[in-house]
Amino acid sequence: MTRRNLSMLVALRNEEPKVLIRLLRSLWPDIRAALDRGHTLKVIHERLGQGGISISYRQFCTYVARLRREQGNSGTGQSVPNRDPVGTLMAQGMRPDPNVPEPNGSIDPLANIRDRLGRNRPGFDYDDGLPDKNKLIG
Repeated sequence: MTRRNLSMLVALRNEEPKVLIRLLRSLWPDIRAALDRGHTLKVIHERLGQGGISISYRQFCTYVARLRREQGNSGTGQSVPNRDPVGTLMAQGMRPDPNVPEPNGSIDPLANIRDRLGRNRPGFDYDDGLPDKNKLIG
């Protein structure tokens, strides 16, 4: 490579990317710091607009969500929910509630409904059979 080709490559370092997600990815540490300080996405979006970055608020929110997921998948953040709550409780020195069943491979999605239908529920219970003559008044 000649020196001229390298200078064009070095010039890319100072140019903004043409794709907005790449631009936001390069600004992500500053955006994340502003979010950590308690600023809202709306305020950050307004500041980006004042800085000359034209992006709709909805698209900005979509890109921020994507960047949060990427950060969570890389192990640098906590934006991905923890899938092992019992292990986390044990690591923190707390014991799980013994009344709550532990999740296992045999999950019954209708267990909640079966449990509610099996109990005597409060309220009016209609009996469609013939009335008991001993309970009638008159």
